[in-house]
Amino acid sequence: MTAADIAAHKFGSHVRVSPEVQRAVTRFEVAALRVVELAGLDARGMSAAQFDSLALAQDTMVEARLVLERAGLLHLIDASALAVA
Repeated sequence: MTAADIAAHKFGSHVRVSPEVQRAVTRFEVAALRVVELAGLDARGMSAAQFDSLALAQDTMVEARLVLERAGLLHLIDASALAVA
């Protein structure tokens, strides 16, 4: 293996998780990106759809976090994103 392969293997995650946990991590990450995107807008210029999207993204982050908390796998999500929700 090359040095890059060894480094990737060393820092890669070797935890096997259920599809439910995989979905929760993905949903959390996508929702967190949406929250960051919308939170950067001026609230006075946001449409009703953007406000609804922001609320939905925040709710999605909470739901995904609960799934991961029940599984004892909160470490799979970026802790700094928790402050966004």
